[in-house]
Formats: sequence, structure tokens, C-alpha cells
Amino acid sequence: MTTPRSRKSLGKLPTNIPGLDSILSGGIPELSINIVTGPPGAGKTIFTQQILYSNASPDRKALYLVTLSEPSVKLLHYLQRFSFFDAEKVGSDVNYLDIGEVIREKGLEDATNVIVKHVQEHKPSIVAIDSFKAIHDMAKDPVEVRKFGYDLSVQLTTWGVTALLIGEYTPEEIESEPIFAIADGIIQLHNMHQGLHYQRYVNVLKLRGESYSTGLHPFDIDSTGLTVYPRIKTVEEPGEIILSQRQRVSTGVEELDTMLEGGVPQGSATMVAGGAGTGKTLLGLHLITAGVAAGEPGVIVTFQENPQQLREIAYSFGWDLEDMEKQGLLVHLYSSPVELQPDIHAARVKEAVKKVGAKRVLLDSLKDIEIATPDKVRFKDYIYSLVNQFKLQGVTTLLTNEIPEMFGPFQLSEYGVSFVVDNVILLRYLELTGRMGRAISIMKVRGSQHSKEIRSFEITNQGIRIDRMVQAHTGVLTGIPVFKERNKDLLYLPNKARYVVEVLQEKGLSSADTLSQLTGLALDDLSQELETLREQGMVVVAQNGDQSLYKATL
Repeated sequence: MTTPRSRKSLGKLPTNIPGLDSILSGGIPELSINIVTGPPGAGKTIFTQQILYSNASPDRKALYLVTLSEPSVKLLHYLQRFSFFDAEKVGSDVNYLDIGEVIREKGLEDATNVIVKHVQEHKPSIVAIDSFKAIHDMAKDPVEVRKFGYDLSVQLTTWGVTALLIGEYTPEEIESEPIFAIADGIIQLHNMHQGLHYQRYVNVLKLRGESYSTGLHPFDIDSTGLTVYPRIKTVEEPGEIILSQRQRVSTGVEELDTMLEGGVPQGSATMVAGGAGTGKTLLGLHLITAGVAAGEPGVIVTFQENPQQLREIAYSFGWDLEDMEKQGLLVHLYSSPVELQPDIHAARVKEAVKKVGAKRVLLDSLKDIEIATPDKVRFKDYIYSLVNQFKLQGVTTLLTNEIPEMFGPFQLSEYGVSFVVDNVILLRYLELTGRMGRAISIMKVRGSQHSKEIRSFEITNQGIRIDRMVQAHTGVLTGIPVFKERNKDLLYLPNKARYVVEVLQEKGLSSADTLSQLTGLALDDLSQELETLREQGMVVVAQNGDQSLYKATL
């Protein structure tokens, strides 16, 4: 007579589903009875098959019992599409048996004996019953269900089996049916409607005597099977975050580094806030490319510019992002904000940072994430979790944030994420005597002195160039600065000529090429204006070798 195997010390059966074992603190307890439940299409069968094939071996066999659900032949046909499926294991390490007909003929009373008979014959370590709910539905009353569940759990545990019972139970049945009280573990799969699409989640409702991560954890299914992304949560013991004021990281803009007393602190998080087109992404590119040049790999996370668009933008400023990627010094992670799932996206960002050992990260932008995340609490969780993990790893992070107002008062963050960052740099549009200008100021550097100046800057074909302090009495941060009274002589000049003089007043001694870049005037047009102004005595010319330099006399 065959005897049950001796009871082993309680260990863990790893699911080998990426991300799930960390939620289960190592896996499913061995010798346990576990119910896998969820609506049709949630992924229950693939979930179970992935566990079976990743664990099945000559020493640890798996038995899959089909009741009144999908026939084995049809199931095996679809399983061939997944990389975890191994045809060589079928019939040896993984056995499929259809017990539906036997159960229909003999009823629930003999169901336990039928299952135990196959366990005795095949001696599996893992048994899955699909659908267990079909057996359950054959019961005459709750008492019979409880007796059946208890007898089955005792028999399977005696034979050293870890069981997965699959069924489409409703939330009400989970709360009321006796089998859920008997079960050691309950794993619930969901397929939830979110906006215009569906998102799958796994939720561990019960794992007797074990520590596990609660809540809804998103997962997706592809040709490799399931991949679970543990939900974002605050680390209970985040460790000590120390920002060294001695170690500074260059932003890639020399004048800005000077304003920051040598750059941003290494491992800090910096928010660059400003309106559309003020240069936020460009400043982020300065930081990333300066890091790559110094041998520090970087990660760029964008939601608007795809890799090809960003490469072209960067190339126009002299940066070859594609070459940096080929060298393994850069990863560009692009995601559409239309269907962003924060837990999944955060996991992918962390993986990209790990992949290249990134020391710098550009997250462009907070506004895109904010719009794509209807739950604003989850939005804050996403930012807080990601930024703090990077701080712990010593990764310097730059986050861009779009301010909707071009002029007038502004708000850095509608949902209070600015407290997470250590440094805040503000980029603003200015109305400068009839033309649009830009200004940069540093609002905050945690634990460090910094320049309090509000300085104008230009975007040239080399990137950002910061100029002198804006000469205005008040109103610079509103975007409409109040200047001293304009020289009356300028009032009688044509607009184009007056503009040239005002630029010279602001910039000082300048070449024609520089003036052409600053004013946007073609060299031919500019030369005519400068000659007229020179004849009127409003501009003087000085020679520096072969180069002519111009200066306003007013």
C-alpha cells in the first residue's frame, strides 16, 4: 500500500512570477491550500500555469486537474504561445487529467476520493484544480461545502501537496463561503475598468501565518507570462539621506553653477518650474549630457518627446543622444501619458536606472504625470517614492514642472509635491520693452547659500546662456518688470533701431554675430541698422583685431 510522504518542514514555493514573490515575502507557503480567484479574463489560468511550469521537475511534479472548465487539449494549444511553457515537461513533470466526467457521475461525495486517488498515483508536490468553483457549485448546502473543503485540505496536506484551487468567486462569496475560512491563502485577480482601458491587479487577501504586502498590485500579461509590479509605498525605514554640500554636480550651464555656489548638491532633487517653452527640458538636457561627459550615466524619462524627437532636438544643440545610448551611458524611457499606470511606470524607471547605473535622472514632466494620474494621492505617492529612493541611491534628479501662467502669479504645485524636492529653479517669461525675454532665478537650495539675483537668459544654438541681472525696480517675478524711465531719445527711433539699441544697452560691447542671435535680425538688415545708428551717434564701433564691436552711447 502506498503511504503518504513524510511531512516536510514548512518552506516557501516560489511563484517565479516577476514581482510577485516580493509581495508574498518569498512565495506561497508549502503544504498550504490556496484559492486563486477572479472574473473571466483576469489571468487565473495563466497565473497558475506559470507557477506550475517554473517549479515542475522530476523531483517536484505538478498535477493539473480539469473539472468542468477548459479542456486540457485546448489549454495546451494556447499555452504554447508563452515562453514559460515547456512541451517536454508535459506528461512527465506536469500532468493533466480531466476529472469532470467522474465528478458529474459520482457527485461531490466522491470528489475528494477521486482527487486523492490521482495524487496517490502521480505523487505531485503541486496540485491545481480548475475550476474548483465548478465542484463547489455541485454542493447541496454550505455544510457539505465545508465538509468537502476540510476533508480535501487534510488529505492534500497529508500527502505533502501545495494546492491551488481556481475559481470565479464573487466578492460576496469570498466573504461568506466556508471554503475561504478553511483556505490558507487567497489570491484575487482583478481586471478593472480605468478610463478607456482595463488594468489588471493582484490582491493578496490572506496568507496564513505569513507577512505579505497588502493592496492592489498592477500586473500585465505578455508572451513571457505575468509580470507583477508591487504597488508604490513609502519605505518604513527609508534610511538616512545625507546631502553633501561639499560634493556638487554641475548643471552643464556654467553661469547657473556659479549662481548655485558650485552646482546642485549631489544626490539632491531639483524642480525646474516654468511656462511652456521657457527651457525646462533644455536645462534638463544640460544636466544629463554634462553628466555623461563626466562619465556619469543618465536616464531621461519623457511623456511628450519620443526618442527620435528628443534626439533631433538635442542634436540641434550639439548633443548626440543616440551615441550616448549606444555607449551604454544613457537610457531614454518614453511613455505615453494617455494610459500611464504609476506603479508600473515607477518600476520601469527604477529598472532603467539600475540598467546603466545612472547617477542623474531627468523626469520631464510632473504636469504630464499629474494629468495622467486621476488619483492625486497616487500621484504624490509616485513622486515621493521615486525621488526618495533616488536620494538614498545618491542619484541626482531633475524634475520639470510646467506653470500654466505665462505672466502674473503662479503656483509651483497644485498637489503639494514641491516639499519633496531640495532645490527649486524658476524660469519665467518677461515682457522687455516690447519684446519677449526670459529670466531665471533660484528660489531654494536646501541647506546652502545661493544667488538671489534674477538674471536674463537666452537660448542659443549651444543651449542656455545666462546673462546679466535684470535691471528693473520691481515686478520681475510677475513677468512684467517695471524699469527706470526710458531715454527720451529712443522714443523717436523706428522700432527695429530702438530694439537694437536696447539690446546693446543691456549686453554691452557686442559683435554683429552676437547681436544677430540676440535680436533675431538677419546680418544684412542688422548691418544697415547699425550703420544708421552710427551715423546718428547712437552707436560707436571699436575694433578688436579683425572683429568690429558695437556699443550704445545712450
